[in-house]
Amino acid sequence: MSARMPVYKTVLLGEGGVGKTSLAVRYTENRFDQKMKMTIGVNFATKKVTVDFTTVTLLIWDLGGQPRFQDVISDYFIGSRLGIAVYDVNRIFTLHRLRDWISRLHNAVPECGVFIVGNKIDERIEGMGVTREDAEEFAKEYDAPVFEVSAKTGDGVFEMFDAAGAHLFKK
Repeated sequence: MSARMPVYKTVLLGEGGVGKTSLAVRYTENRFDQKMKMTIGVNFATKKVTVDFTTVTLLIWDLGGQPRFQDVISDYFIGSRLGIAVYDVNRIFTLHRLRDWISRLHNAVPECGVFIVGNKIDERIEGMGVTREDAEEFAKEYDAPVFEVSAKTGDGVFEMFDAAGAHLFKK
């Protein structure tokens, strides 16, 4: 009889257009779609990760970031073990809006861990947008690690999700 493989519910949260779906697709299918459509409601993906010789499954919930989904979104947080809070490194307000997203997450699941993830580093304009230091200062409020990634190029995406798997497994 084989032991059951751990499954960890992980939610991608943040404003519309920051690249949550693109991150999930890059990680689970290793592709990028320039014409990605806005997520209506919620999408699901799974990916197996090996941590310390143990295979764990990340059940990734990709939540629509548009304001019209806000009323139902909190229900989707229930059971989450990790919130991957995504912002666009070129739009500072998307970082500030994460406060509301994380607050909603913690209202539904108080003990849920958080990762702060800046996407679109391939489009970063020096001296503008969100610096790594800005993100790290913000992340201190949540005792959260910061990752900077590009769903388009794949830069940092696999490392971030692997870190998520390790975080969940060791918790």
